[in-house]
Amino acid sequence: MTLSYIVPQFVHGNVVIQLENEDVDRETEKWKGALIAYVIGDCPGYNAIRRYIDVKWKKIADPDLFIHEEGYFIIKFKSIDDMPEILCTGPYIINNRPIILKPWTTDFDFDKEFPTEISIWIKLPILPMNCWGINSLSRIASAIGIQMYADECTAKQMRVSYARILVEVHVTKPLPDHVEVKDPSGRVFQHVVSYDWKPMFCE
Repeated sequence: MTLSYIVPQFVHGNVVIQLENEDVDRETEKWKGALIAYVIGDCPGYNAIRRYIDVKWKKIADPDLFIHEEGYFIIKFKSIDDMPEILCTGPYIINNRPIILKPWTTDFDFDKEFPTEISIWIKLPILPMNCWGINSLSRIASAIGIQMYADECTAKQMRVSYARILVEVHVTKPLPDHVEVKDPSGRVFQHVVSYDWKPMFCE
């Protein structure tokens, strides 16, 4: 890669670097659909994560793996459809420690020592059958965090003993064990929320 010298701009005596949309958009497109991975506790090495992916994620095309010095891994998929497929089949554990997965975004901050927004699975057991609409599930999940996906069994109502939804939560905020729901008739009921795994600060 040969770089070119580009004369910097000065604004009020300070150097201001103006990036171009075309260049940034090209790189954004390249990383769109990637996942950021972080392992709670001691960070495993590149080879350990590589072996884990090769064994556990056989159903997708072999993704590219990149390591970041702050303890993060970037997983770049061959197909953009593979990312939600992997997210929706978690959670994942390596050496008895959870792997935190988060879709890459342009504002992701690698300088943070620990990710403050993480994705976790919630379960809504024995949910009334008339509350399984996409809007109703979205409203209930929004009381916990930012909803991302429902698993396949929930989306297709293949399993109706509980709904399972992936939500993004802040690790410092407590996670409720129930939410208050009001249906269109005015009936109010408390509904239990359970978690596949809770970050320690949310306990």
